[in-house]
Amino acid sequence: MAYSITQFENNLSNSLVALDQNFTTFGALVPIPCGISGTNTLTLTQNATGLVPTQTIQGYSTNMIFTGIASGTNNGPVQAQVGSLGLLNVYKDTLTGPQLLVGNEIIQFNAISLRYDPALNSGAGGFHLTSSTETVLTPIAPSAVQINNGATITNLLSGNSPTLTFTATPGWSSQDQPFTLTGLPPAIPLVGDFVAVVPPSLAATGIGYAGFVSSVGSLSSLLSVATVMVRLINSASASLASNSGVYRYKAERVVP
Repeated sequence: MAYSITQFENNLSNSLVALDQNFTTFGALVPIPCGISGTNTLTLTQNATGLVPTQTIQGYSTNMIFTGIASGTNNGPVQAQVGSLGLLNVYKDTLTGPQLLVGNEIIQFNAISLRYDPALNSGAGGFHLTSSTETVLTPIAPSAVQINNGATITNLLSGNSPTLTFTATPGWSSQDQPFTLTGLPPAIPLVGDFVAVVPPSLAATGIGYAGFVSSVGSLSSLLSVATVMVRLINSASASLASNSGVYRYKAERVVP
């Protein structure tokens, strides 16, 4: 729409109406503040009162942005609608393109924005989600990490062991309990990788733990299996009971 300084000069009867229409047009081109209710089904209500009330829109337009404060945290896919307009899917932008939400992309009391895109959902239309939460949680997946020109970390794995059962260990001795990890290389640790283990509860004074990979073998042309050993070390003189249960582990591969 074109505007000129003479637009309202010779038509006093409808100048205020035209001016209102101009404000409505401009209002649809900037982020539209809304109240938001719901968790997985969002209802956005345009601001109607206050210092800056907004004009009610009659339909969605490409790149129209709606902003507000989330009233709940989603735990699955999300749909949203503005007023009585259509209920549409909400998508997060990823490295492989827009994806439906799965949970925790919208966090209660955090600010969010929804940008309308008519091409989403095979042309049915939808919203792109923008939130600081999603930006923070977006993972990166480099093949190696080097910090301050130091050693290069090429693999980092963590998880839980199955239940390991240790018997009482005599003084000044150790006891080993193994568990196995199966997967596609490099998704399993190798002999020589650093392995740290954490017991399921506080160990008795004198008991310590060490982890290491004792062997790696092949189950098939694709799958490999690694045997991870948890070594209980009793440095006390008396026989001590040990902690049985699920151990947390971290395996780290570092290239000097």
